[in-house]
Amino acid sequence: MNGRILLWFQTLRTPELNQIVLLLTNTIWLAAALLLVLLLFCRTRTLGWRLIAGLALTLILSTALKHFVQEPRPFLVVPGLERVGPVPGGTSFPSSHTAAAFALFWGLLFAKDRWWIAAFLYAVLIALTRLYLGAHYPTDLAGGILVSLLCCGVTAWVFHRLKQKGTIHDESHN
Repeated sequence: MNGRILLWFQTLRTPELNQIVLLLTNTIWLAAALLLVLLLFCRTRTLGWRLIAGLALTLILSTALKHFVQEPRPFLVVPGLERVGPVPGGTSFPSSHTAAAFALFWGLLFAKDRWWIAAFLYAVLIALTRLYLGAHYPTDLAGGILVSLLCCGVTAWVFHRLKQKGTIHDESHN
């Protein structure tokens, strides 16, 4: 089933769409870098730290799982599937791009920030680019989403506890 889904995505490819998808999938570093901007302003500093902590924890767990599971990339296994773009490094499960994008979404959702809807749409687009490129299986995306949910849930709980203890002050960021 995983392979059939990827082969269906392959039927959607055009040279123009390939370029758009490659550009979009490579924006994940920019989205993460924007979190640093939140640290510059008192009003958004706590949110920035919260999102950075959730993202960092997500990437640590995602990387550890990749080393443990060692799932080969689908374009190496699925007959007839060709990748688009450069050969991605590492292994397939979970999708770190998807995990990172969803970490931004979960972090904003748990913080009750109004930008969670935009972050959700962005995360879904990033996840779909990974299928389109042949870099990940649908189950890799699900793994990335679950890893980010777990890590951002833990981060939200920690920040909530710190706020209750008066260790941090959460300025309004909505």
